[in-house]
Amino acid sequence: MAKTGIFGGTFNPPHLGHKKLAVSAAEQLGLDRVLIMPASIPPHKQPVQLASAGDRAEMCRLTFCDDPRFEVSTLEIERGSKSYTVDTLDALRQIYPDDEFYLVTGSDMLDGFKKWYRWQDILKKAFVCTAIREKGAKLDYSGYTEEEKARFIPLTLEPTVISSTEIRKMLGRGEYGETLLAPGVIDYIKANGLYADRFPEYRKKVEELLDPDRLAHSYGVSRAARKLALHYGADADKAELAGLLHDIMKNAPKEEQKAVIERGGHKFTDVELANSKVWHAMAGEAYLRLELGVTDKEILSAVRYHTTGRAGMSLLDKIVYIGDFISEERDYPDVGTVRKYACESLEKAILYTSAYTVRTLAAAEKPIHPDTLDCYNDILLNLGKDEK
Repeated sequence: MAKTGIFGGTFNPPHLGHKKLAVSAAEQLGLDRVLIMPASIPPHKQPVQLASAGDRAEMCRLTFCDDPRFEVSTLEIERGSKSYTVDTLDALRQIYPDDEFYLVTGSDMLDGFKKWYRWQDILKKAFVCTAIREKGAKLDYSGYTEEEKARFIPLTLEPTVISSTEIRKMLGRGEYGETLLAPGVIDYIKANGLYADRFPEYRKKVEELLDPDRLAHSYGVSRAARKLALHYGADADKAELAGLLHDIMKNAPKEEQKAVIERGGHKFTDVELANSKVWHAMAGEAYLRLELGVTDKEILSAVRYHTTGRAGMSLLDKIVYIGDFISEERDYPDVGTVRKYACESLEKAILYTSAYTVRTLAAAEKPIHPDTLDCYNDILLNLGKDEK
């Protein structure tokens, strides 16, 4: 019977303290394999501080790649934002039917373990291995039955004072902890611009104006836009900022959106008056100009057309438009197809999404903004036949 360890966490970022705990657990428990399992987006985490699921998984691979006992599992990432440990254990039982499971955790977990979903079932399905991080400290198993206590295994570990929060603060200041992170992780963070505290004044403004769900989406789009910009050779900082700001007026009341648009000099057409869902993009562009003093025409255009698209879209327009469709929290049925197209060709992704928009609005007998039709026709006529 093989012994499989499960070491889960946010890993934002994974650091050498995580690795030390995993290695120690593998040795003390005689584990045959250890699954490093980054969590999906936890709803209680601040989105600005959370690297994407894909980034965190890749940093885990870079941290643990030098030890064959470790492998990164994306099982919880693929399941989605709400992922319970007991469900993970059930899924792993299907993959490793004959294995014995060991859940590796920090000592602080024990205090709140009885609040975990179906914690009694977790103890039946796996041993819970908790690390003692303070010298001389003892784990408190009071309140558990003798049978339950037998399912806990203490791990001894040399105290290591490493905080992911402090590491992120260092990275935000442009400091890289060579003694705290694996070299490959440092290179990855630098290459992808992770954790840098860019645009603090704009970040403060979107946090002030948007509700938690819309804020999480805006940070997701900013990350997606940055990745697309790096992939297609655009200005990554500009793409990230445009993605961050694209929905800045989304939560404003409709009358406020309309007033800002008109104050910005735009005269509504009948189609626009009949379709208030496009107002937030128009209002966002006007708000950025009038209230935040944004003068970059590319950023203003990307915000203005991120919903409708337009003919003759700039590279940044395309990046933010598609970034809005593929941000990590999106889970509509075709999102996998759009993400695949986005890696191959922005134009191919835009053709697919704009066609979907036209079909959906037409089926609902809703007015279609001329910019959306122009976007579809422009991409269709200019996309090479080999890409269709």
